[in-house]
Amino acid sequence: MIEQENITAEETNAAPMSDAQGEQSEPASDFLNNPAVTAYIEKAIQEGIQNALKGITPKANTADHTEQEKKNFEKMTYKERLNLFNSNPHVYKKLVGGK
Repeated sequence: MIEQENITAEETNAAPMSDAQGEQSEPASDFLNNPAVTAYIEKAIQEGIQNALKGITPKANTADHTEQEKKNFEKMTYKERLNLFNSNPHVYKKLVGGK
């Protein structure tokens, strides 16, 4: 997990600005141009990427379902086959022996 660092206006060397309510805020451009801030953001991004890459790689589905699909196709009624032909002609052709 990324450790949270508190970065203040003094650390960013940014002069505080006044907003409409009279409170002081930092200009966004000065804040993002600060090397400490950009280093923190880059570190957070790299740690996030590394954490995402630690996941489990999905395994390819290499099972051959063709025989089971053909058995199911043989049990289909004419109406079901027609529906398959209209909805997914590539699968239909594969099941009837075409390419």
